[in-house]
Amino acid sequence: MNNMNHAIKRLLLMGVLLILTTTSCSDQAVDYYNSGNAKRANGDLDGAERDYQRAVSLKPGYAEAHYNLGTLVLQKGRVDQAMMEFQKALQLKPDYAEAHYNLGLAKESKGDLDGAIADWTKAIELKPGYEHAYYDRGSAKEVRGDLDGAMADYGKAIELQPEDADAYVVRGNARIAKRDVAGAISDYTKAIELKPDASYAYCDRGIAKKANGDLEGAIADYTKAIQFKPDHANAYYGRGIAKKARGDIEGAIADYAKAIELKPDYAKAYGGRGNAKKTKGDFEGAMADYSKAIELNPKSARAYHNRGCLRYDSHDFTDALVDFQKALGLDPSSDYAHFRVWLIRTRLGEGEAATTELRFYMGGRHAGKPNDWPSKIGHFLAGQLTETEFLAAAKNADRNTEAGQLCEAYFYSGSKHLFAGEKALAMEYFQKSIATDEKTFIEYDSAAAELKFLSVKEVKP
Repeated sequence: MNNMNHAIKRLLLMGVLLILTTTSCSDQAVDYYNSGNAKRANGDLDGAERDYQRAVSLKPGYAEAHYNLGTLVLQKGRVDQAMMEFQKALQLKPDYAEAHYNLGLAKESKGDLDGAIADWTKAIELKPGYEHAYYDRGSAKEVRGDLDGAMADYGKAIELQPEDADAYVVRGNARIAKRDVAGAISDYTKAIELKPDASYAYCDRGIAKKANGDLEGAIADYTKAIQFKPDHANAYYGRGIAKKARGDIEGAIADYAKAIELKPDYAKAYGGRGNAKKTKGDFEGAMADYSKAIELNPKSARAYHNRGCLRYDSHDFTDALVDFQKALGLDPSSDYAHFRVWLIRTRLGEGEAATTELRFYMGGRHAGKPNDWPSKIGHFLAGQLTETEFLAAAKNADRNTEAGQLCEAYFYSGSKHLFAGEKALAMEYFQKSIATDEKTFIEYDSAAAELKFLSVKEVKP
């Protein structure tokens, strides 16, 4: 009996010790968790990580510690470990909206947009007022091409937090993608009202105003962006584009040069400066800039296209053809590169083969929409659309759209007349192309170049 009583007492004592030990470990885990939070707030990320690790070691079921550890290692760039911690937190606490949200961020960083959207959707289900989840889900939808879904999410984010200037900016960007320029300008303007020193909002509104034909307004916005952020290379680049369109070639070159100074590997700025130098007649300087753009970004089909157009305008057709073929190797769906190949091959006496090739491309074309403006150009060059029909198709209710399309239409029509030996008619069309005053269009430059050649000698097809 005494032995039995002793055994019972020992078991009871062990139970008490186990409870005390468990309580002590739990308290220590909370202490480490709180210590980790404090160290993190003070910028000691390594110390915070060690404390969070101790917390989950002492208390494996500590969902909040797993979550905070996950956000910390995600901040440090260890995405896979972060995902494991978020998943552990969700196993322990399935209704953890914040864990779903951050797991979505981790998945997005790995390129898993579908997984990210699913997690953000779950976070929203658990927490309907989760503004950031709507914002990021909208961004992912936009990347996937679901512009309507993106707009809806951005709109909800704005509804939840109407003072968030950035939400208006991203919705404005989505509107630009949907070609709703007026709506985009409205959103950018609202963002600026909320955050008057937001240089990026001024820069984006400058892009929209340029697209809307408001060159003075665009230049003013880019200038404002630079005022608030003097090292804003993109603003100098955008202002350069607007200045070139306005005819201020020297001002454009200066802005492109400043963008390059601020960002020496800015391939697009070299390309823009090349365009301005070409318009100025500095073909050697333009060639150097285009070649530098290609050196910096050898996978840029646009850079090869630009250099090809310069060579075309210099009547260096063989080298131009090489550049356009290189551009098509990088981007087989580039309509305008196909058009230039047709122009060159026709000039080189390969008109029949060029037309067969272009018709084949147009028959299986996946770029754009079946009846869009570039398709009209392609069918016209391939002999599947009359000139009368082609010029009629260039007309548009939007003045800016019509001017750009007519600039192109007159150049391509003039080129066909030139190839047919109709010099006077070709010159008339090239002059009409220039008369549109669409100085940012490559066809404008090409029309001007053809007129210079035609003014000194007869050009044969």
